[in-house]
Amino acid sequence: MCTIPANSEAANDTERDSVSFLPPENSRGDIARAILYMDLRYDGVDCGGEASQNVIDLIVTDCPDSRQMGYLSQLLEWHTADPPDEREKRRNNEVCEYWQGNRNPFVDFPHLARAYFGSPKSLTGDGMGYDCTTPMLSTPSPTKSPGEQTVDQGTCLEMQQGDVAI
Repeated sequence: MCTIPANSEAANDTERDSVSFLPPENSRGDIARAILYMDLRYDGVDCGGEASQNVIDLIVTDCPDSRQMGYLSQLLEWHTADPPDEREKRRNNEVCEYWQGNRNPFVDFPHLARAYFGSPKSLTGDGMGYDCTTPMLSTPSPTKSPGEQTVDQGTCLEMQQGDVAI
């Protein structure tokens, strides 16, 4: 059963059911970029570049299981429909300067979302989800660890599909 708005204090354009929540339209892009960043950042690899059971491997997908988040295509659509505004850019600057020391690249360079994740899929004919039989571009870990030095004469020869230069 879908509840609109999501609760008595929520904006009129919010919704919820037993498994999902639709945030207000004016914050959907912000939420999408935060989740897309977490997928990029939390890839199951520790600081030494080794896969680890102790490190979160967040995967955003259109067909999530109990260990994944969804829906990637919906997040990509929110990202496009609600581009970064001055408030979100300011927050990205403050998070970098005062707390984390790093930035959300999807706020600074919105075009990277499609370059990394691919294009969103369309909903199925009944509008109740995405086709889970056709794989979407996956989000593999980078082929080079952040500390690994390579000299490539100014080209991207060392990069593979799915790599994002940060």
